[in-house]
Amino acid sequence: MSSDSSHRLFQLKLDPLTGNSEWVVIEDNDDLPDCPKEPLLATTSYLDMLNDSCRNKSFRSAIERTVTKPCHVLDIGAGTGLLSMMAARAMGLNGTVTACESYLPMAKLMRKVLHRNRMGKAISLINKRSDELEVGVDIPSRADVLVSEILDSELLGEGLIPTLQHAYDKLLVENPLTVPFRAVTYGQLVESTYLWKLHDLSGIEAKVSDGIHLVPTGSDSIIHVKSRQYPMHCDAIREEIKLLSEPFEIFEFDFWKRPESNGETKVQVKAIDDGNIHAIVSWWVLQLDREGTVFYSTAPRWINSPANIGKGMSVSRGEEVLLEATHTETSVSYNLNVQVPKTDTRQHDHNIRDFQLLLSPERIAIYGDRKWRSSVLAAVRNAGRVNPLCVVVDDSIFLTLLAANLSKTSHVLSLFPGLREKGAQYLETVVKANGFSMDRVE
Repeated sequence: MSSDSSHRLFQLKLDPLTGNSEWVVIEDNDDLPDCPKEPLLATTSYLDMLNDSCRNKSFRSAIERTVTKPCHVLDIGAGTGLLSMMAARAMGLNGTVTACESYLPMAKLMRKVLHRNRMGKAISLINKRSDELEVGVDIPSRADVLVSEILDSELLGEGLIPTLQHAYDKLLVENPLTVPFRAVTYGQLVESTYLWKLHDLSGIEAKVSDGIHLVPTGSDSIIHVKSRQYPMHCDAIREEIKLLSEPFEIFEFDFWKRPESNGETKVQVKAIDDGNIHAIVSWWVLQLDREGTVFYSTAPRWINSPANIGKGMSVSRGEEVLLEATHTETSVSYNLNVQVPKTDTRQHDHNIRDFQLLLSPERIAIYGDRKWRSSVLAAVRNAGRVNPLCVVVDDSIFLTLLAANLSKTSHVLSLFPGLREKGAQYLETVVKANGFSMDRVE
């Protein structure tokens, strides 16, 4: 969008506490202010990475071992330019470094960083996505070395695979050098009531007393957790983690060659203790250099302590469990080979087997929080007189059921901007269990 002499950028901002996201507008002026009111780095994950001295030392060591003579180095997702500067310094400022950074505010910040470090002439910064670069137009030639750190907690979530595929097809020489060289993902079966709360709404709801039935009896499968990994610092909950297996290798990703878009594997995992499998904790280990002397890991520091037993897949010491893992271009998912019992499919307006309402782990945890539900119930009750029309403007199925439950005369209008038809199907399925009819809910 244009506004006078400036541009405006839209950025999706995630609230890590609620799981909600919103689009925010960033003014794109010609220069970033020297002392912005809200420093750009402080509001992003870049600051965490820049303060990770172990990560920085590992990348520096690997780059110095890999870039041993003047050549053309391509840095994809350059950020503040840290890896680009490491590469330029490793070549004594004699080679060519092309830094690719698509996020314009970060690219502008990088220009300032390069200027402060007197490397503005040694590094060519291009404000484009890497898949928009053209040899002979944006960069002088194919690159001999690729350095990049477009990795998230799941490894693949920032588009690592399609980025590497395009780079190998269009931007790199044959048999290039890469930093990192490869990555291996690992997993471990654990028991944790805290992690189970992110997935088990029916078990938690049996303990609440607000009269709202998000998962009525016999409809355990009506709400399903989105099949994705949930990023968190597991060390923070280590005291209530019980380890049920030794760590096991899942996938190996070689960055020194063009990666495949999809993959699958099966791992036979032996239980080392009795318990209930509530979650699979996974992490990755980077081999940063070709020789295998520099590594960086996101593995947790476990303290094995007892945890309360809840629902989940029960295992005994010595028992083996088959883990099936698959990955796409941007995500990894797991499935335990366990016999799923048949649910009580009682007659509803829609059979619960016809659809499942997919919710995020964050949303499941909120709906299962008794204090949160009690607070919302009190707030709605304290709103005052009964209105003939109640409008629920978000995707909250709890608020819709609560409004219809508290007032037997109001007409409840739910917009369900994200759930849409799935939200309507869900309401028709649980309406009887919550004691009202669909003629009052739209």
